[in-house]
Parts: sequence; C-alpha cells; structure tokens
Amino acid sequence: MTETNMIHYLLGNGLTTAGSFIKGNYSCRAGNGRHRHFIINKEFEEQKLFIKQAQLNNDEKTNSILKEGIFYTLAATDNNFEELRQYLPAVLLYDEKNAALVLEYYHDHISLYDGLMNAERDRSINKIAGDLAVILFSLHSVKTTVPGFLDEVKPWILQLAGSKRQGGFTARSVAEQQGIELIFSIQGFEELIANAAQLWEASCIIHGDSKLNNFLLNDKDGKLKWIDWEIVAAGDPLWDVATVFQSVLTSWVVSQDPLFSSENKIGISTDRMQEFIAACWKKYAGCNGWNIAMAKEKLEKCTAFTALRVLHSCFETTPNAKNLQPYSARLLQLAHNILSNPAQACVGLFGINPEP
Repeated sequence: MTETNMIHYLLGNGLTTAGSFIKGNYSCRAGNGRHRHFIINKEFEEQKLFIKQAQLNNDEKTNSILKEGIFYTLAATDNNFEELRQYLPAVLLYDEKNAALVLEYYHDHISLYDGLMNAERDRSINKIAGDLAVILFSLHSVKTTVPGFLDEVKPWILQLAGSKRQGGFTARSVAEQQGIELIFSIQGFEELIANAAQLWEASCIIHGDSKLNNFLLNDKDGKLKWIDWEIVAAGDPLWDVATVFQSVLTSWVVSQDPLFSSENKIGISTDRMQEFIAACWKKYAGCNGWNIAMAKEKLEKCTAFTALRVLHSCFETTPNAKNLQPYSARLLQLAHNILSNPAQACVGLFGINPEP
C-alpha cells in the first residue's frame, strides 16, 4: 500500500465512502517505523484509522503482523478474553493476504511514556499505576488452552549467559559488541544473569513488550489502551510487570540527564518513579490475592526480571550506534546492581517494603 493507492484500498474494503473523498474530507499520512504505517483522516471528523502493513519480502515482520491479527481475532471471539477486550484497540480489518491491520486511530490519546514524562505533576500517579496493574492482570488471568500460534518464546536476553561459550550472539553494531564484552568482563555478572534467567516459568499468555509506549492514555478521562501485540506468546506473567518497571526505571534514568532537564520537561523524579512502581505492584499483588510471603517472593523475582529487561533495553538503543553510549553503560551498571541484591533493590531503589 502507498499514499497514492490507499483510497482504493479503503473504498474496496468499505472503510470510507466516495462521498467523503469527493468532498475533500480525506487525508492519508505515511510514517516510518518497524512496519509501514498510515494515519487516515487525522484532521477530519470522519472515522480516523491507523493502518500498519509488514514490509515486503520480510518474513519475520510479516509473521509478526499475522500473529497480532490472529490474536485480536482470538480475543474478540473467545469469552475468556472478555475482561481484556475493553483495553484492546478496535480492529476494523485484519487483512491476512496483504499482512495488514486496520485499527481505530486514537487521536485523543498519547503514549503513557509521554503522559508520565510531560504531564503536570498533579496527575494521579497512583490511579494510572493501579489501572495498569488491573490491565496486566486481565491478560494474565485468562484461563484458556494456549493455541499453537502462541507457543512459548523465551526472551533472548535470558539466553545471554553461557552464549559466549556457545559461539555468542552476532552483534549488530560495534556498540552492541562492546556492551556484550563489558557484561562478560564484570566478575560474576554472567552468573547473576543465569540465576535470574532460571526463574522463568511460562504459565499464561503474556504481551511480551509491555513498555510505557505500548499503552495509550486518554488525556481527558485517563483510560488506557494496550497496543502492539506482535510478540504475544505463552510466558512468565512477571516478565510483563518487569517490563513496565524497567520502562519507568529507564525513563527515570533519562530524566536525570542534564540535557533532558534543559528541554524543560518534567520527567520522572525519584519520588514519582517509586510511587508509580509501588502503586502498580501493590495493585497487581492484590489482584492475584497473594499473601505477604508470596508477594515478597514474587516481588524479588520481578525485580530480578526488571534487571534483565534493563539489560535488554541497552541493546535496543545500540543497533545503529558506533560506540557504546554513556547512557547504555549506566543501564548496564544499574542492572548489575539490581541483580547483585534484588531484595535490597526492592527497598532501596523501588521504595517498596515487602514486609509492612
């Protein structure tokens, strides 16, 4: 699809009318990213659409779009997903033939990342964090037979320990190779990673990439939508929770950068970071009905997973870098500190006392 032929695609699938097009109430804006995407009618009253299509001749990206489309179909038809449905984007068309998805475009929403980094300080951190925990639980509590297309896929970072002896990973850049070498040069770091990786237990369906940018926040009523289900699979539910924690944590690290402060953004202070993580955890543990001992055990595991997610985020920022950046080096050190004593990190970093 292109901006030029998009109108024909929309008309052919009943997603717009010739009348709207003739009146001039139509626009198509193309964007760049992991996939080709288009925003339709952003500035008009007509229905606003978000369309994403896999890049041509790329099996990996095509499969991810198809997987997301199949998951949306499952969630819409299986009553076990009834609670989760309200948080999913509205799907108008799943086009398997063209590896495309047509979704409602939420023009009155912003990413949760932007909402926390740029919002006024009186925004209710506790409310947003609690709502986010409820959304996570609405997926993790789904009781259904996991279909084959959602077979377990372990995050690659869990396999980092021991990879050097097995031939290692193929680094995509000099910076990525420097990061891997730095990890293996720190005494005991590989063992800490291996110990944390052994905690993984695939027990339910997970999103797999529940970072702040994959939640859309309605800036008027504060309601959330959960988007980008391309790597949904069977997995460990605490990986999703840890991804939220990591996303907040790395946003806090960014906020400490003097260059960020000079842009007059509010960012996430230490207090806001701790308040968000503590409120999210309290609500999530409550949804699961864990007693104090179980919640403590789960929190320490989640904290270790958070460190692994911090490591993972280091490599997300390095594929095109010529050298390892100071920001990535700080994250590597942060991950090491957390893994060295997850129980202490719960209290000292997250500000959570697991034994009230």
